[in-house]
Amino acid sequence: MGTSPTTSSRYRPDSHASAKSVASSPRAVGASVRYGGAHVPSSPATSRTWIDVCVAYHQAHAGQFPVRPTLLAFTSPFPRGGPPPQPEEPWMRDFESLETDVLARLDLGELEEALAEEVDAGQARLFRRRLVAVDEMLQRMPGCEARVLRVGLHKRAVGVLQADPPRALRIRALADFYYSQAGLLVHSRRIEAAPCLRERVAAATFATIRPGISHATIEGDTNAGPVHANCLVVDPRRVEIRVVDCRDSVARGETFAEYAGSRSDAAISGGFFLYSEPNIQAPSARYDPVGLLVRDGVVDNPATFARAALLVDPDGNVGIERPPMAAHRVQIGSHTLISPVAYNRAQSEQGPDRPSVAIAGLEVVAVGRRLPVPLNGSVVEIPADLVVAPGDRIRVTPPQVGNREAQQGIAGGPMLVENGHPKLALRREDFWGTAPPVTFSQDETGDTNLLARMAVGLRDDGSLVALAVDGRNFDRALGMTLGTVAELMVDLGCHTAANLDGGSSKRMVVAGRTVDLASTEVVTGEPSEAQVRPVHTAVLFRSRERPRSR
Repeated sequence: MGTSPTTSSRYRPDSHASAKSVASSPRAVGASVRYGGAHVPSSPATSRTWIDVCVAYHQAHAGQFPVRPTLLAFTSPFPRGGPPPQPEEPWMRDFESLETDVLARLDLGELEEALAEEVDAGQARLFRRRLVAVDEMLQRMPGCEARVLRVGLHKRAVGVLQADPPRALRIRALADFYYSQAGLLVHSRRIEAAPCLRERVAAATFATIRPGISHATIEGDTNAGPVHANCLVVDPRRVEIRVVDCRDSVARGETFAEYAGSRSDAAISGGFFLYSEPNIQAPSARYDPVGLLVRDGVVDNPATFARAALLVDPDGNVGIERPPMAAHRVQIGSHTLISPVAYNRAQSEQGPDRPSVAIAGLEVVAVGRRLPVPLNGSVVEIPADLVVAPGDRIRVTPPQVGNREAQQGIAGGPMLVENGHPKLALRREDFWGTAPPVTFSQDETGDTNLLARMAVGLRDDGSLVALAVDGRNFDRALGMTLGTVAELMVDLGCHTAANLDGGSSKRMVVAGRTVDLASTEVVTGEPSEAQVRPVHTAVLFRSRERPRSR
């Protein structure tokens, strides 16, 4: 869905109430900056900002939580490679007047309409609910830190809505960020003597679901907050592993538990898909898989991005690797490209000044030079004499696992564990620029958000570990950073591990029953609608040892 550059007038501050977006270029000495309709001289007299006022109030009330780094987040609409942050609004009065002023600027009741300029109505309602839930949670919390965080939440929300797009995605990230900060604030004090996460893992008891498949729940308070996670351990020698596309079942109204329960003994949700990205253009469509998808030896979507992927060969051997587009052989017409030279959105939004084709999925969408790079596709260099036209279909061979072509494959990313050690390298895996999902590629929180997660890993004995970490539940499951999930996968015995799609999309089904908590809504002690986002791709596990019929 396209985005609008127009700033909604209800968020444009008046002359006494708030700070208008200012030019992003550096200010000259003695220049003036326009805040709220009035020109304020840039001078030592106005050098105290609203952040300074918040920090001073926090310190005066013996606050211990480090609020300044939190308040500095979400300062720039283009966190990577864009203009420098805007100057912060000066404030010469006390915190109480700042609090009153800032909380009057944002009408949360009208937020949904502003977000609907970029995303569909359902997403706009969801993102609004999350922001409102976090705001209400902070309002209920005692202490100076909660008051300061609430001011920061409102201040940054207004700033995001006045900035250039994307706005809806940043509001979503902002709500998750302040939820995470509130969780750290409360739980770091409440349960300092609780067991560490490693102790909870060690205490988990695995039960055999079917031959070759075991399951355990990891739950309870830890010194990092409440945890609720489900873990599968799968023996690929005894279990068939299949990647599936569930979009048809979603269209039929079938739940993931129903779908997985009739086809497997256990299942997990799969990789990323197009969802909130702006400007999704045909032939791409919302819910299309992002990155590699191989089903039963057929490539449904090539490895557009060099991201960690779960791969299974015809004999059931499992690998977790980063296959790039060059790992494919691409057949265009009568010509086959070996190790094709390709460009994706993490590298550039325009292809080279050489003969090329733009590919989205398995379809040629443009031919020429300096082609726009499709959101969820590639620009691939071709011989100058190759005859090809938009609409032509391509054929792609699967990447290899060891010396065999993958029979099943699904991409996620980033890699979490390599050689037994946690490791995150988002830019190496094309989480950059405008590459989908943009919530990863344009993450401005530095992996500080506590979210629901899905991960897969490999042990030395060849077994596969699948971990579903719940989140957005303030009392039962705060969620985890990618870094914490990486450490948890090491504690579970993995020498290699990768992230799959988490958040609202995370789901685990065991014996036809959903075992994880819904993570779509922010649950803060109040009743929740507990809505569940449909699963669009998945990994199914089915024991090869079936019960004998009587």
